[in-house]
Amino acid sequence: MEYFTLSELAYLIKSTIQSTLYDDYWVIAEIAQVSYHYNSGHCYLDLVEKKKNMTMAKMRATIWARSFSQISANFKALTGQELQVGMKILMLAKVTYHEVHGLSLNIKEIDPRYTIGEMMLKRKEIIEHLTKEGIIDGNKLLELPPVIQRIAVISAEGAAGYGDFQSRLNNNPYGYRFHYRLFQAYLQGEKAEQSIITALEKCIKHREHFDAVVIIRGGGSVIDLHCFDSYPLAKMIALSPLPVFTGIGHERDETVADHVANKRLITPTAVAEFLITRSREFEDSIDELKHRLIIKTNALIESEKHYLRTSADSFLTSTRNYLKTAKVALRENIRELQTKALTALKKPSVNIKEYEGKLGNASEGLIKNNRQKMKDFRKVLSVHPVHMLSMQTQKLENYKITIQLLDPQNVLNRGYSITYLNGKALKDAGAAKKDDIINTRLYNGSIVSIVESVREEKKE
Repeated sequence: MEYFTLSELAYLIKSTIQSTLYDDYWVIAEIAQVSYHYNSGHCYLDLVEKKKNMTMAKMRATIWARSFSQISANFKALTGQELQVGMKILMLAKVTYHEVHGLSLNIKEIDPRYTIGEMMLKRKEIIEHLTKEGIIDGNKLLELPPVIQRIAVISAEGAAGYGDFQSRLNNNPYGYRFHYRLFQAYLQGEKAEQSIITALEKCIKHREHFDAVVIIRGGGSVIDLHCFDSYPLAKMIALSPLPVFTGIGHERDETVADHVANKRLITPTAVAEFLITRSREFEDSIDELKHRLIIKTNALIESEKHYLRTSADSFLTSTRNYLKTAKVALRENIRELQTKALTALKKPSVNIKEYEGKLGNASEGLIKNNRQKMKDFRKVLSVHPVHMLSMQTQKLENYKITIQLLDPQNVLNRGYSITYLNGKALKDAGAAKKDDIINTRLYNGSIVSIVESVREEKKE
């Protein structure tokens, strides 16, 4: 019976590998673990190949000190990062076997361009997956409130980007006040992805206190962005009930988080500027409404003044015509009286004294009658303009009260409210469904609610 000692078998394996796999090979693998031996300068890695979360292959690898310094410098110069767990790399390696340490790869070169390209491919695959699920534009479709003042900030407290964001908001030229709360998270490295997801979960849990979420960080390398190319993070952003804005410091590279966010604003300062500009636009719209209301009110007042002037002119004309007519009638009466008196005097049988008495009575009656008419007309002249002016003044007051009552803020002040669903006023109970998020506008604020049930009332 033939047999090998363990060392003999190990030597056989080694000689077979050396004689068969003597070339260098370009190999793609994912870094599962990496460690640096600072005394010797060597780098040791565990490499894996996975398919649908299953490990298909696993192997150790070594970058000897004489090669590691150059490989590491070239990789960092192009990617801005050290070799890290989770990266996929394209390496030129030689298969080696040691009798004690076993099979391993001796890495001679790493192409950093492949690692960057792998990140781009990963982004594309995640975006296609979110598109198939129909949620890619979920956060983009959220209607933004007219003023965004309550902000949940996901960042690192000591980060320069967060400091820039604070400085810009606090020192805005219009004196607007913003209320923001920091949810701390790692923004690069192995812990970054889960840290950001945890912070976003907290923001959503307290969503009634916020108008939006911003994710901000300062500049960095391309590889630093890999935590933002996460499917779980992108899905959470897409499904977030709060609009999410990103400002992660890269203009050229759009991450998956940028793609699904409501707005991508490049830098933390740009995010702050967007919030300030939106508040300014809202203030301008209020000023425009105020200006239009003043113009319409003034036009209405001028219209009523014109009506008063026209009415006064018409009344004056009517008064003058009435006086002319009365004056003509009085003259006709006097002329008729004189004619009748002369005719009576010409008749010899007329008793002058009798007619004198009748004439006196008739004259007194006529004068008394016309004097009474003049008194009545004088009363009309003294009372009617004042009455007309009072009526028109009251009408103007009624218009003013009507305008004030129609002011939406006064309507809310009387105890009414407006309920919005997806940013639109809710008029029909049937339009709301269970678990819908509705916003109720009150006089001094708003209430965000989740629909538990819907009961419709049929009109008879």
